[in-house]
Amino acid sequence: MAFLIDADTRIVVQGLTGATGRLGAEMMQAGGAKIVAGVTPGKRGELVDGIPVFDTVDEAVEAGGTASILFVPAALLDVSLELVAAAEHRGVTLIGPNSPGVISPGRSLLGALRAEFYSPGTIALISRSGGMMTTIAYQLTLAGLGQSTCVGVGGDAVIGLDVSAAALLAQNDPETDRLLIFGEVGTGQEERLAQLVRDGAITKPVYAYIAGAAAPAGKRYSHAGASADEHGGGAERKRSILRDAGITVLDRYIDARGIGHVASIERGTRRHAW
Repeated sequence: MAFLIDADTRIVVQGLTGATGRLGAEMMQAGGAKIVAGVTPGKRGELVDGIPVFDTVDEAVEAGGTASILFVPAALLDVSLELVAAAEHRGVTLIGPNSPGVISPGRSLLGALRAEFYSPGTIALISRSGGMMTTIAYQLTLAGLGQSTCVGVGGDAVIGLDVSAAALLAQNDPETDRLLIFGEVGTGQEERLAQLVRDGAITKPVYAYIAGAAAPAGKRYSHAGASADEHGGGAERKRSILRDAGITVLDRYIDARGIGHVASIERGTRRHAW
């Protein structure tokens, strides 16, 4: 299977009875998702396009759910720290908050993504930006480069699965042969990824683009977690750290279209033939 989700993933949609939840469910089903239940307190017994709705997640799990997605207003999800801590304690993989989701093209979709912009293949795409994940996936698709799994880790400062943790999953996925990262200023996610490559924990080819080179220090850029200061987290510093680790740093995100069509490519200070 591709990492995180596959054709056997049975999905529970929390907030299915709301407009956003219904739209998200439609997008997921268009991407091959198997939705087995919805959850909205007080709505037990209702059906949404044939999907049964329950009052609690426990009831939905009894109906066969193995993964869940939340479509709820931000005001009802002001518990990010608690969610991350609870997921870690229970051994649950938490993606987000503020994530567009995850897709295994041609198999399943857990999130609000346009499945037609993605295609099956062997590239793992890991992104801190939801919109840019789809943009880059579409560029790959146009270039004939399919994806094994694409995951948007979320743009907040506090998240569950981060870039480095997702990269480790891709490293252990036999259907993934290379990794493409969309990073940006702020947090230490890209730096942790570089350390994994230096330590030999990640041996598959890694390509990365870092957004936010023009972002002024001390100013938030794009996402809540994208803010650099005079002590670090800037785009050029991240690019340097990634290169030193042997990661190929792309000058433009559109250069991702060329990662599978070259005879040889410089990867940091080393060269690898394809």
